[in-house]
Amino acid sequence: MLSVQLKSGEYLTIGDDIVVQVFQTGTTFRVAVQAPRELPIVRGEVHERTGDRPDCIHERLSKSPSRTRRDHERFQTAQSRLK
Repeated sequence: MLSVQLKSGEYLTIGDDIVVQVFQTGTTFRVAVQAPRELPIVRGEVHERTGDRPDCIHERLSKSPSRTRRDHERFQTAQSRLK
């Protein structure tokens, strides 16, 4: 498996027919894929409904303890504002 780090707006090509571009929007990422119509493109969560997970897929990295604590503090602050 090839692992590539891309900045928002950068893209990569696969062969002559496939282009993948990455965009960061806040804390999430969007992926734009241009490929031939006959090539199926399926989200991982949909693909895994069959029970199959590709061996090459890495597990999602867990948050650092400081990030988890900061997220919890932000959640608590937001909850107190709602009261």
